Amino acid sequence: MTDSSGSPIDRVEVLALGPDLPRHAYTAHLPAPYTTSTLVRITDGDGAQGLGQFDSDSYGAFDLAPLETLRTLAPRLLGRDPLERATTWDEIRDHGTASDMPGVRSALDIAQWDLVARRAGDPLHELIAPRATDAAPVRMPAYASLPTLASPAAYGDDVERYLAEGYRAFKIHAWGDAERDLEAIRAVRDVAGDDVALIYDAEGCFDHPTAERMMPALGDLGVRWFEAPLPDLDLEGYRGLMRLDGVAIVPAGDAIWDARLIREVMHDPPWSAMRFDVTFAGGITSAIKLFDVAAAFGMDVEVTSYGQTLVQSANLHVMLAFGRTSFFERAVPSAEFEFGVTTPITMDAAGTVGVLDAPGMGVALDDDAIASAVLASFSVDTSG
Repeated sequence: MTDSSGSPIDRVEVLALGPDLPRHAYTAHLPAPYTTSTLVRITDGDGAQGLGQFDSDSYGAFDLAPLETLRTLAPRLLGRDPLERATTWDEIRDHGTASDMPGVRSALDIAQWDLVARRAGDPLHELIAPRATDAAPVRMPAYASLPTLASPAAYGDDVERYLAEGYRAFKIHAWGDAERDLEAIRAVRDVAGDDVALIYDAEGCFDHPTAERMMPALGDLGVRWFEAPLPDLDLEGYRGLMRLDGVAIVPAGDAIWDARLIREVMHDPPWSAMRFDVTFAGGITSAIKLFDVAAAFGMDVEVTSYGQTLVQSANLHVMLAFGRTSFFERAVPSAEFEFGVTTPITMDAAGTVGVLDAPGMGVALDDDAIASAVLASFSVDTSG
């Protein structure tokens, strides 16, 4: 690791972005959400910059709540040394007493990590790498994460198209109707064949009897894991499913982020693997703590990486650093998740993704595109 020292943070800029992109549903129980990308750009006194982003879904309109929360948090970074980001992380979450979601703070933490790695001239995962295993991968196999489609046949058609692009794994978001969802998974298996990995995400829509009834069929279909069969906080329900044979069980990962709480939960594991999104869980500083818990219990972490490029990149760098994740979740159609950047994450013909050999996250912004999508913004700096 090269020298990453530099000046304290001099400026913080926050932009709420609502780009005009297609919206997709992921269950029949909810409409297609509006996704607001809250972008954070921090600058130190020498002009070095770091980026972070938090994508939030809302219904009926875009969501300015993250930006408004950051109005009170962003000024607290001014004058701070980003090398002391762990201390800053604890202080801006008010030592655990804050009532807002950690995701709002994630963008601040990630931007500091990105800035420090950029100053050092190293990829972000190398800044995290001292915590990694020796087996940390260079590239990750990707699965195509499909939205809810019109029919089982539509899933088969999409999978056939994405197979031709190199994908060897798929996640099915269907309707939240057990029998119809199984029909869609069968249609995908018929097209994909037995060598392709299939994941099924129920979006927490089922009760325990329905989820239990589905498990043998999912096992017969060779589903890699059954994601979010129940709401995340139904821990006893998950533990009941874990006692059954059939298929691995993974949560949505949207409701439990605190490493201390997950450590308690894992004494009687409710899941086959942990799951969270770095940009939801409090950033990279928080992710390190969560991966420590996973290592202590010998458990994999199927990291979420659904979102625009900055969200994808933060999660991918963490995956590469720790090497406990089996797949990168790539939202499709992928072009719709590359808004506002000139350096999207790309997949090779073998169906794997990697990061650019560039400092930090390696993400460069398309300033004109960003400007076209700004819903609201503010900035603070040390000049007052």
